[in-house]
Amino acid sequence: MIKKVNTVESQFTIPSKWYYEKNFLDHEKKEIFLKEWQLVGSHSQIKNPGDILVAEIANNPIIVSRQEDKTLKGFYNVCQHRGGPLAYENCSLSKLQCKYHGWVYDLNGSLKSARGFKNSELNIEDYDLTPVNVTEWMGQVFVNLSNTPPDLSNQIDEIKTLISPIDFSNYTFKFRESYKINCNWKVYMDNFLEGFHIPFVHPELNKVIDYKSYKTEIYDRFSLQWCPLDIELSPYGKSPTPEENKAFYFTIFPNIILNIAPGRLQTNIVEPKDSKTCVVHFDYHFDNPEKANIEQDAEFSELVQQEDILICESVQKGLESNGYDQGKFSPLHEKGVLHFQSLIRGSLNL
Repeated sequence: MIKKVNTVESQFTIPSKWYYEKNFLDHEKKEIFLKEWQLVGSHSQIKNPGDILVAEIANNPIIVSRQEDKTLKGFYNVCQHRGGPLAYENCSLSKLQCKYHGWVYDLNGSLKSARGFKNSELNIEDYDLTPVNVTEWMGQVFVNLSNTPPDLSNQIDEIKTLISPIDFSNYTFKFRESYKINCNWKVYMDNFLEGFHIPFVHPELNKVIDYKSYKTEIYDRFSLQWCPLDIELSPYGKSPTPEENKAFYFTIFPNIILNIAPGRLQTNIVEPKDSKTCVVHFDYHFDNPEKANIEQDAEFSELVQQEDILICESVQKGLESNGYDQGKFSPLHEKGVLHFQSLIRGSLNL
């Protein structure tokens, strides 16, 4: 069921200072990033016991490990001795050993060996790793740092119906590209959430999609933009049936993007670094990597991304200037941005 939101005609954008003053990002980390589900990787990256994913959420280092029983467990990537890291990168391990002083933990987070201490000097059961919540949804791995996380499936399961018969649960992760961008994380999200800029910023993308048929639909915790593809020009390949030749662009609050095309899933994780910079991680997944035109897809995505970086960094300068404070939303083209900014306002109680 599409959620009704306040009339776009009467809505103004959030104030420009929200995009560059440090206290707003500090508030967002506390009220948004430490409470919402965060995407950290793909099931195909962590299939076997001992496989490890590392991530960072609001400056908190996180580690997720596949257990012997095939379940997942998540922890802060922080040794309980003096705060050292257990892993620097995605890998496969039989145990977790601190890179600082060598304390050893089982994959389930239990401390097994405390180097430098006799048994009488330390109650080993008091120093297990600090756990975090972890779940899988359609082959993607999410963590949540709150004590009482909401049910992720209840929030986003409707996506499965919207993209049917596409099912990317078993797509294979191939590679990641990361971009440091000199803009606030919300600038990047605002930009993604509307196709209004496409004819002016993305001339090649404008040839691939049917811009006049571009649609935005609003749901409680996510929004959907979709449009038909020109299958002759598309770098993504095509589906057997014409009605499946669509591009779906989902934004899951607060900072997760799913770009879905026939046989291909690209996830974007927009990670705030400070109030004026972010890093965007592009993860590429394919239904049949052997037959996919991965190089062409990556080249096209790189072109579009460089165009987005240019405009987002330019907008950041505009937001910080003396010449702007607030704007007004286009009723026809910017209801996705309004929805996102409304969720920001609600989360921060501002």
